[in-house]
Amino acid sequence: MNRRRFVLSAAGAAGAYSAVRWPLRRALAAPSPAPVLSGTEFALEIGPTPINITGQPRIATAVNGQVPAPILRWREGDTVTLAVSNRLSVPSSIHWHGMRVPSLMDRVAGLSFNGIAAGETLIYRSTVHQSRTYLYRSHAAY
Repeated sequence: MNRRRFVLSAAGAAGAYSAVRWPLRRALAAPSPAPVLSGTEFALEIGPTPINITGQPRIATAVNGQVPAPILRWREGDTVTLAVSNRLSVPSSIHWHGMRVPSLMDRVAGLSFNGIAAGETLIYRSTVHQSRTYLYRSHAAY
């Protein structure tokens, strides 16, 4: 192989590598960390937000404009109050995975109640019984 062919081959390989690597690296990049909210009183807003993870713009359901939703840091034994406002055009709610909460605090829109109506706010209140890591998310009544 002469030097000219080697340089052209190397340049072509580098270009092909960059063409694949850049979108892949962007797609696999770690998302920015979710904000951490702590205390006993919280204002959460469920609403639409533009998102682009795969290169195709979409609308996601976010909490406080964040995907993933903010981290809520609570202390065992505290009573927490959450004012959850629905900015979606359909009824919605917040659902807690694994937490021991009163049934009125863990209602699922469209299943166990009608949901928080569009533009309305629901107050959730509960005592934190165990300190662990849990998941919460919005449930929309589609």
